[in-house]
Amino acid sequence: MIGTIRVLVVEPDIVRRHAFIDWLGREADIRIVAACRDCLEACQPDFLVEQIDVLVVSVDHFEGACRQTWAALHVLLIGARVVALTDGTCDEVLELTLGAGVTALHPLDVEPSALCRAVRSAARGVVDFDPALMEHARQAILQPLAEGQLRFGGLTIDLRWREVTRWNRRIHLTPLEFKVLAYLTRRSGSPVSLEELLEQVWQTPADRGGTLAQVHNCIKRIRQKIEPDVKHPRYVCCERGWGYYLNDPTHAVNSAPDDSLVAPAEATPLTLIPES
Repeated sequence: MIGTIRVLVVEPDIVRRHAFIDWLGREADIRIVAACRDCLEACQPDFLVEQIDVLVVSVDHFEGACRQTWAALHVLLIGARVVALTDGTCDEVLELTLGAGVTALHPLDVEPSALCRAVRSAARGVVDFDPALMEHARQAILQPLAEGQLRFGGLTIDLRWREVTRWNRRIHLTPLEFKVLAYLTRRSGSPVSLEELLEQVWQTPADRGGTLAQVHNCIKRIRQKIEPDVKHPRYVCCERGWGYYLNDPTHAVNSAPDDSLVAPAEATPLTLIPES
């Protein structure tokens, strides 16, 4: 069970920033560690002495430095999950934001209850995407599927050319890893047991010397390559007792339990970087 969720808010608009602080600060299980205008200020040593669980960040102001900013955040905020907010008008920012593996994506005019839910979902590693924003992202970023291609959210698997991309970024898989992913793809979301994968992909069942550890280790390597958060897989998922299956995380909207009825508490002290 998750205790207090430590949040860092990055929002250049002062009115919106204080609104986020107010909304989140009223929740008993959320504590605002710091709030500032941009990521460069947020990543100062004084604000990194404490573990950050969730970063709430407006991504539109990244502009041309978007890729470098995401890289810096991944290095400096190790383990923090990201709730990204955007007006959705810049396709490049959308593509880079989704490619960075954010756990939640919502519009700038997000409702207070939706923002609080997204923070709680992110802390648990549960994706929480605004449906309209995600549909716009799919249409704006992803190319139409060609023959032999299948798509699970931002993950596109080309069975004909044996290629895998995530939000248009190519992922290198070994021939064996691709065979496993392709087999899961052809099963259309139905769970596949380790025993079935061992027999159908390796073609060496246990009675002929195959081991389930081979399959498990291969799945682990695939996840390390395609999952934004290996601890909470969103593409290659497991149904306990049944097996592995491919999942479309963009359809898992608002999948976290609704615990928005937590009694509000007094806003906790936080660090506000000066406006000038």
